Amino acid sequence: MKYNLYLIFSLLLLVSCGQKEDVAGELPQGTIAAQLKISGMPGVCGSDAEVDIKDLQGFRFEDGVLAEVFPSLALDKEGMCVFVPKREKGDLYFLANAGAAEGLDKLKPGVSLLDDFMELEVSFPSLSLEVLPMTGSMAVEGKHTKAVFMKRSVARIDLSSFAKGVSVKSVAVRNVLTNGYMNESEVVRTPETDEKTDFEKVFEDGCFMNRSEPLFYMAEQKNAGLAVEILLNCNGSWQRLEARLPETIRRNTVYDLQVSGLGASAKVDVIAGDWESGDGTVSENRPLGVIDASASELSGGVRINATNDTVHVPYYGSDFRLALLGEEGARIKVEGTVDGVIVDQTAARTLQKVAEVSVSSKVRMPGTKKEYIYLDVYSRDTYAARVVLVFEGSPVRLEGQIRFDSDGICDFNRYIDGELGMITLPEGREIRLEFAGDSPHWMKLEQNEEGSWRLLGGWKPNDPEADGRVQEGKIVISGTDGLHREVYTVRRINWGLPVVNIHGTWWCKYNLRGNVKRFEDQVLIQSDPATQENLAQYLMNCSESELLALMGHQYQGGNNDGLPLSHNGNSFYYDGMKSSGQNFGTMGPSEMAPDGYRIPSYEDYAFFSWGDNVNLGGVGSRPFNNKTGQRLNVTVAERDVSFLGNHFGVVSFYDFEQDGNHWVLYGLGHQWNTTPGSIARMNILFATYGHSSNTWGMEGYASSENPGNNWFKFVPQNSQKTRTIRCVKNAVEYIYD
Repeated sequence: MKYNLYLIFSLLLLVSCGQKEDVAGELPQGTIAAQLKISGMPGVCGSDAEVDIKDLQGFRFEDGVLAEVFPSLALDKEGMCVFVPKREKGDLYFLANAGAAEGLDKLKPGVSLLDDFMELEVSFPSLSLEVLPMTGSMAVEGKHTKAVFMKRSVARIDLSSFAKGVSVKSVAVRNVLTNGYMNESEVVRTPETDEKTDFEKVFEDGCFMNRSEPLFYMAEQKNAGLAVEILLNCNGSWQRLEARLPETIRRNTVYDLQVSGLGASAKVDVIAGDWESGDGTVSENRPLGVIDASASELSGGVRINATNDTVHVPYYGSDFRLALLGEEGARIKVEGTVDGVIVDQTAARTLQKVAEVSVSSKVRMPGTKKEYIYLDVYSRDTYAARVVLVFEGSPVRLEGQIRFDSDGICDFNRYIDGELGMITLPEGREIRLEFAGDSPHWMKLEQNEEGSWRLLGGWKPNDPEADGRVQEGKIVISGTDGLHREVYTVRRINWGLPVVNIHGTWWCKYNLRGNVKRFEDQVLIQSDPATQENLAQYLMNCSESELLALMGHQYQGGNNDGLPLSHNGNSFYYDGMKSSGQNFGTMGPSEMAPDGYRIPSYEDYAFFSWGDNVNLGGVGSRPFNNKTGQRLNVTVAERDVSFLGNHFGVVSFYDFEQDGNHWVLYGLGHQWNTTPGSIARMNILFATYGHSSNTWGMEGYASSENPGNNWFKFVPQNSQKTRTIRCVKNAVEYIYD
C-alpha cells in the first residue's frame, strides 16, 4: 500500500459525512490518532520517493524498555494513523519504509531496550531508493490527536548548473559510507564499518545544463574523506572540477553541488540547506557575484543567495529592482520567459553597474512549478557571468474539482455543490472567502487541520435566485499581516428545482421533462405554479394543457432526452421510444439527472410504503406506518382528462403527508413496446437506482373500473419500458440562507 504525504495534511474524518465535531472528541476511549507530517516539506518534493510511505511500524517504550510493537500501522490518504496502546504510557517511535533496517526482527517486547532500538542500522549500497526511510516519535500520554514530524534518515545530493555554455557530463562522490543509523541521535554518529563506495551519475547525453535536480541519497555520517568530482564541458573544452563535502553529513538535509564560472574560473560549491529549497550556507568562500545587493531594491520575500548570483522570487508575486555589477560597456541579455513576469532594463547610474533590471512578477498559480529567467552579462561581446532568477512554484496545493486558469479564475460554468476541493497552504499563509455586496455566501471554508481547508459549495432550498444566474466568490490567501494577497475567483451557475423535505430527504416536486441535464427544460423554482397551495389540489384543477406539461416526459435509460406524449390520430404513444434502453438500476444515480440531483434508490421510495407490494387504497385519505415506523397519511385523487385533443382517461395523484409536509407522486403510465397504443395509462414506473431488475411503480386503477386498488410495488420490470423520473437532491453538507 502506497501513500503520499505532505507537510500539511487534512484532519481525518472519523465521523459521518456532514458532522463537524472535533476529531479528538470522537475517538473511542483509549484510541490515539497520529497526524504524520514530513519535516522540512511544504508540499513540494524532488520525487515521489521523498514523500511515499509504503509501510509504517510503531514501537512503544516505557522507561527505556520496549513494551509494545505495532508491526503494520494503517495510514490513510490524509496521513493519519490510529492505534490503541495497551497503556497510555511512554513514547511511541515510528519507523517508515524500514525494510532495510538490520536487526528489526530481533526486537522483543519486555526484553529489548531503547538503546538497542537506537542502534538499528540501515544500508544504502546504491545511489537511488524507491522510498526513503523515515523516523518520528510522540509521547503517548496527553492529547489523543497529535502531530508527528517524520524525518528522512538520509541526506540528498543535488546538482545545479546554470552557467551559460557549461554542460555536465558526470558527477562522482567518492568514499561514501554505505551504512547509517535508522534513528536520529543528538549528535551525528557513524556505525563502525569500513564499507565505502563511490556514487557516480553519468549523463549519457552529456548535456546537464540550465537546471537543478536531485542526484542521489546517502546515509547520515561523519566522514572526512567525501570527495566530489565533476566532469564538464565549457564551450567545447573539457574540465574536471573537484570539491569536498562537509565532514558531517546530516539527515534530512540537501547538499547542492553548484557549478559556476567558465574556463579557469569554473568551480563547484557545496551549499547545504533544508529539504524545502536546498538553499543555505556556502561551504567555502566565493568571490562577490554580479548582483550589488546593497544597491538593489527588494520587495518582501525576494532573496539573493550567498554568492550574489541567484535571486529567489516568491510565488505570490513581487516587484523589485536589481543592480548588477560589471565592467564599463558591458551589456545584459535576458534569456527565457515565465508567464506573468516582465523584465525591463534601465541604464546604469555608475560606471561599476552594468544595468538596473526591474522585475515584475504576478502571482504564480497553484500547481505551477519552479521556472527560471537568466540575465547573461557580456563584456565586449564575450560572455562573462550569469544571474539566475528563480521563480518559485506555488506551494498552494489543490485537490478535487477546483482548477484555476492563468487569470486565477475557476469557472465551473454549471451548477455544482458539495466539496469543490481541498486547499493546502504553506506555513504563514491565511485563507478566507469574500463575496460582493449582498451576494449570498454560497461557498464555505472548513478547516481540517492547520493549513488545510475544504472548500464547500452550498445549496439553498427553493432559492428564488436559482434561475441560471452566475454566482461568484473570491478565495483570498495572504500573509498573517494581510500582505502579499493572492485572489482567486470561483464561479458557478446557480440552478435549482422546487423541493420538499420529507424526513430529511429533499424530494423534487415535479417529474423531469425535456433533456434531463437541462435545468431550462424543467419546472424551476420561480415558475413553480403551486407555491401557495397544495400541489395535488392544483393538479386536480389546472387546465389540461398545463397538467400535461407538469406530468413530465417518459425516459429510457441512456437517452437523456424525454419522450413526450404524442398521438398519431388513432393512439397515444411516446415519441422517440426505442426497442431497448439501459438499466436505470445499474447506471450511475446522477447520470440521468440535473447536476446536484440523482435518481432515487429503493430506500428513498420505500419510506412511502410499509412493504414491497402494498395497496394504498382507493380515492380518499388514510394513515399508515411505514417500514421504519414513521406515521404518514396518503390521499388518493383521480381526474379524467383529455390530452392533445384526444381522450386519455383517468390519471391519479398520490399525496403523501408526513409532519405537515406534502409530497405528491404522479405521472404518465409507461409504454411497454414501440407499438403506438402500448401505454399502461395508470401503471407508472419510476426510475430507480441500485437494483438490476426491480423498480418502484404505481399500479393504479380508476375507481370506476377497479375501486379500492392502487398498488405501490417494487417488482421486476425490463429496461425497454419507459420510466418517469422524479429526482431527489444529492446530500449537501452546506445549506445557506
